[in-house]
Amino acid sequence: MSKAEDRALEAYPSTSHYWNAEPDRNAEAREFYKQGYHQAEKDLELTWEDLKMIDEISDQVYAECDVNVFDEKEYYQEVLKRFKERKEK
Repeated sequence: MSKAEDRALEAYPSTSHYWNAEPDRNAEAREFYKQGYHQAEKDLELTWEDLKMIDEISDQVYAECDVNVFDEKEYYQEVLKRFKERKEK
């Protein structure tokens, strides 16, 4: 099972059982859940343009920082902050 299917089954468990012929009342909800999950994954994917932008921002931030007091965590936080700001524009 895929991650989307696993999550959908957790959120909307199957209502059918082998001892009765009742249809699964949650089948449609699970399908919608999976579609939404896949769309969210697509929305969060980085594109080539995003990677290019991150590379440019990284170069800018590195040029602005003091190499003697280089803090890797702060560096990447600043790159991420600027990337988010540009994506929102």
